[in-house]
Amino acid sequence: MAERIFTLDDLTGVRSVCGCLACNLSAVFAEHLTALRTGYPGAVTTLGHRGPSPGTTAVPHFLAVRLGGGIADVVVWEEMRPHQLTAWLPAPDARARVPQLAARIPRLVRIRQALRTGTFTPSGAAGEALSTGGRYPSFRFLVEHWPTLNKEFTP
Repeated sequence: MAERIFTLDDLTGVRSVCGCLACNLSAVFAEHLTALRTGYPGAVTTLGHRGPSPGTTAVPHFLAVRLGGGIADVVVWEEMRPHQLTAWLPAPDARARVPQLAARIPRLVRIRQALRTGTFTPSGAAGEALSTGGRYPSFRFLVEHWPTLNKEFTP
């Protein structure tokens, strides 16, 4: 599946908690995720301006947003309960990396931008997934392939 590129037109008529750009993008992305995730347990809940509830995990998602002639990576946070995190990211080692990588947003954005522009091509399963597997550099992809990406990427 190719990465969806959002535009400011996608925000037309969206209703969010406070109406700011971040909350509107969160609402649009929650609708997008809900449409994609079949069999996902529970509703997609974005955080907006609040922190995660006790016992949940804050998961960043990167939205590619077309602004003028360029693409910007914007972070939207989703709150996942333990069973949702397991359904979304089945591998225990990958789930364990989520909080660590959520704290490395600037590096992850640099990796996404390098992958998008073709200045970085990872080896092995990560490179194959991008070139033939229909994957794109989502946060989930970055978490799943972090050992390879972290080792090979030099900004």
